Formats: sequence, structure tokens, C-alpha cells
Amino acid sequence: MNILAKTRKITGENSIVTMEKVMIGGVKQSIMIRGENRDNPVLLMVHGGPGQSEIYLSHMLNGPLEKHFTIVNWDQRGAAKSYSMDVKPEHMTLAQLHADGEEVIQYVRNKLNKPQEKFYLHGHSFGTILGMLMAKKYPEYFHAYIGTAQVVGLLDNLITSYDWTMKKAKELGNQKAIDELEQIGRPPFNNFSKGLWKYSVWLAKFGGKMYNSQGTEIFKGIFSAPEYSLLDKLKFFRGSFFSVKHLHQELLQTNLKEIVTSIDIPVYFFLGKHDYSAPHALAHEYFQLLKAPSKELIWFEKSGHMPQFEESSRYVEELSNITKRQ
Repeated sequence: MNILAKTRKITGENSIVTMEKVMIGGVKQSIMIRGENRDNPVLLMVHGGPGQSEIYLSHMLNGPLEKHFTIVNWDQRGAAKSYSMDVKPEHMTLAQLHADGEEVIQYVRNKLNKPQEKFYLHGHSFGTILGMLMAKKYPEYFHAYIGTAQVVGLLDNLITSYDWTMKKAKELGNQKAIDELEQIGRPPFNNFSKGLWKYSVWLAKFGGKMYNSQGTEIFKGIFSAPEYSLLDKLKFFRGSFFSVKHLHQELLQTNLKEIVTSIDIPVYFFLGKHDYSAPHALAHEYFQLLKAPSKELIWFEKSGHMPQFEESSRYVEELSNITKRQ
């Protein structure tokens, strides 16, 4: 486990590798930009959680993507490298987060010396709620939106996911799982943070998160991430708990079917056929209702919640193909 953060190099005269703390929305937030050719399209990654930065996965997942895109990873306020005592709980709102997102776009445009550059916007898990809100409010900044493991509404997602997990526990005759799931109660749980953690453990064990895996490889990525110092690793966990604590009430009352019924840019959903963390059936239903200039749903038959890991080659191919359709 590295003690200090390190920057992985990319060779090439027109490559870009930066990791900077930038004043965004009145607090310092970390932004990483990487790509083999800065003239490639910009892909803005909006991470999930809330509060679960995906910079820690960059060394595992993004290498092939760096050939096709200039990738922007942003630790949202309160998450990992952007977690600090300066982040006030009262500012942990969706409105503040997507306002931060606009500032990130302007920062990246200036950094690349491309003041009119449009981005491809990618959300994962919780990041698909924030991503859709950003795409709805700021369509002029984006070529297209890509939602991987698209979430529709936190409460509906959790209820569907919990019920699937309980059903599997009963099918398998796992009395320990049944007892623990009954104890935490159906979402929004008797105690939200405790319930979310306990149900998630059983969801993973029963194959509802990853296809043929419990996701330990992904979890271990936190400890091997070169961009994270030892302090950053501690902040990852603190930031995750902090973000869930202060965002979950608003998220429980947020449903995209009610607030984003149409969008003014092309939309792509990347859905794993075995995803019961962000249940694919709910995302499919939402996709059918959503109005957009064009839209496409791409199924990943051997994936759960993380097609970018479970079917990485196809994921890279599908993402790069999107740039050819615009």
C-alpha cells in the first residue's frame, strides 16, 4: 500500500496527465485529467455513491479509454480527495453538486484551452442521478449522456433491490440473511446507514451486484490506487459515510421519472442484465418513458452493476462508438 500519492505517466507529445485541487463552489475539490491525446473528445465521469470517488478505479479500468478520450475524473465535494472539514453538511445538496459540476466544466475547458469544448457526460450508479440533472440543466455543454447502471429513484431502487435480496435468501434457505434483512426493515430501513450496509452485503453475496463475483476485486482497488495516498484512502471511507449521511434524505425524495421526463441531447443507457443494485428493470422502464432527440439502450449480458469492469473490452468499444454517431 503506497503512503504517498503518485501520478502515472502517459507517453506522447500531446498527452495530458494532471491531478489538481481546484476551488469549486467555495471548497477545494480534486480533478484528475488523463488522456493520450488532448485533442480527443472529453469524457466527464460523474462517480457514484454518493461519495464514492472512482479515481481509485482509474488504474484498473481507464487505460484503454485513455486512447479514445481525454478523461476527467472529479471527486465531488465531500468525497475522497475532496473530503475536508471545509465541506459543510448544509451544502451537501444535489443543487450544489450540479452547480459544482458546471464549474468543473469551465475549469477543464480553460485547462485544455478549449473554451467552447463540449463533453461526453458519463454517470455511474448514483452519478446517473446527478448526471441526468446536469444534462437536463446544461445540455449546451454536452454531446451526449451515458448512464451506466442507471438509477431512477433511490427509494424505488432500494425497495426493488431489497425485495430481490430477501427472495434470494428465502430461495436459498439462508436463515441468517432472512433474520438480518427482517431486522433492518424494508427501505428506507429502520436505520438508513446501518440498513444500507447490511442489505448490501447480502446483495453482493447473492450475486446482485456483480455477475459471478462479490466485487472484492473492486474493493481492493482502493488500496492499490496509486493516485491515493494513505490519507486519501482514509478520506475515501470518511467521505463516503459523510456523503450518504447528508444526501440520503434528499435522494429518497428524488425520482427521475418525475423531474427529468425529457432531455435535449442523445441518451445512452448501459445496463447489466444481472444488476439488482440499480435494478435494470426500473432503468429499462424509465428509458422507455424518457424523451430525447435519440436514445439507445445497450445491454451487457454478463454484467451486474459494473459493466466497465465485468465486460471492459465491450464497454470501451461501445463508449468509443458513441463518438462516431454524433
